[in-house]
Amino acid sequence: MITRWPDGIFAERRSSAMGRLLIASALAVLAGRLAVLLVPGALTTDPDSYQHVARQLVTRGSFSLDGRPTAYRPPLYPLVLAGVQAFWGERWRIGVAGLHLLMGWATALCTGILAGRVGGLRAAALAVLLAGFDPLLLHSSRLVMTETQSAFLAVLVVWLASRVANRTSGPTWLALGLLLGACALTRPTFLLWPVAPGCLALLFSVTGKGRETLHERMASSSPEGPFPQQKATVSPRRSWRASVEDALHRTGRPILWLGLGLVLALSPWGLRNLLVFGKVIIGTTHGGYTFYLANNEDFYQFLRNPEDRLVWDATEFNRRWETTVATHAGGNELVADQLAYRRAWQTIRGQPGMFLYACAYRLLQLWRPVPHQLDPHEPISVQLARWAVGVFYLAEYLFGLLGLLVVISEARPAKNPSAWSLAVWGLGLAITLSLAHIFYWTNIRMRAPLVPVLAVWAAVGIERFLQPSGWGEAKRFQGIYRR
Repeated sequence: MITRWPDGIFAERRSSAMGRLLIASALAVLAGRLAVLLVPGALTTDPDSYQHVARQLVTRGSFSLDGRPTAYRPPLYPLVLAGVQAFWGERWRIGVAGLHLLMGWATALCTGILAGRVGGLRAAALAVLLAGFDPLLLHSSRLVMTETQSAFLAVLVVWLASRVANRTSGPTWLALGLLLGACALTRPTFLLWPVAPGCLALLFSVTGKGRETLHERMASSSPEGPFPQQKATVSPRRSWRASVEDALHRTGRPILWLGLGLVLALSPWGLRNLLVFGKVIIGTTHGGYTFYLANNEDFYQFLRNPEDRLVWDATEFNRRWETTVATHAGGNELVADQLAYRRAWQTIRGQPGMFLYACAYRLLQLWRPVPHQLDPHEPISVQLARWAVGVFYLAEYLFGLLGLLVVISEARPAKNPSAWSLAVWGLGLAITLSLAHIFYWTNIRMRAPLVPVLAVWAAVGIERFLQPSGWGEAKRFQGIYRR
């Protein structure tokens, strides 16, 4: 006679096993990222002068480059580096390595929490591994650049948005606005981020995704509804205009608090630039250069030569631009920024067809799965590594698309706020980065802030793929994250 264990015991054992898997995944990520940072050569270069600005902050008390006040780089990452350097002194690389290690680990953990709330414990463990061992973030952790911090702040925004999705209290939305401001002070591209989620939230509200129906509210209050003897009836579908008005009414107060948080976060930087440059700058004076770098005759000429598809070498362009800045702008950042925009628009107006082709090319570069070949005679080991990374990202994209569909199907701010946040804020970030980098210079690094969201989508997609008919069983283990 075969004795059957109660279903509850099987569920408890499986939950315990999945919990151990999640802990093991988190520890593996911590060990793996530490090993990557310990490989010689980490944090030895400063390609974008962030550490140089941080050193000026510590030694001179000025946000400057070569002794001249600057707004060429966003301020938050240099400020963080300055704090590390002030504490660690000449051993600042140890401090930055530790900071990158903790940020990378926290990014993976937040990713796991979001995935667990949608797909259960196994999805959480998968998301931790996907985000923790993502090739782009692993490589970026060895550089004195903003990718690690921007990915960490981005996933924090998505996580916090999932906590406030069904709330209207001012302080929580104020905190979200402050966090969005921190993102923008790390990478100015984030300034556009709140717009896309707002549009998506309005769209979902109009189509019924953004509100609980009467049937859902009644069904959630009791297995038989609030009136057991009566059937729950669903009110007639409201008109499109009424839905829009309702959505705006419900989101008006949160938007005001979020906007206040953004203003509070960005004001110190804008006021500093007003005092120094006589103009409120909440981004940087770097935008004109990146726009011109993406739209100049040299780059367009490179795109016209299909026989050579290695990375465009901008050395000659940069040399000429430095001469132009010294001659026509006198080294003035604001003048150089405006000059770069004018020259870029001149190129675009003269070659509109090439501009459209370049836009498509940049979009493909942002999302390309295989890293660029930098050496025409690269060793076979490097080539295999590049293609392995490409296979990783291609698989992540495919499962991520499935996961995104799952997330959208479950996106309700009251029923599943994490799915709502991943659909509205996660997809909004993907749209924001894509639109911005269609016009501005781009490469694979520019999608680093989106890596955690992609990892969540992919983990949820893998879970759905492994259990297409048992999705409800997988979701039974979400409760551990709801507290």
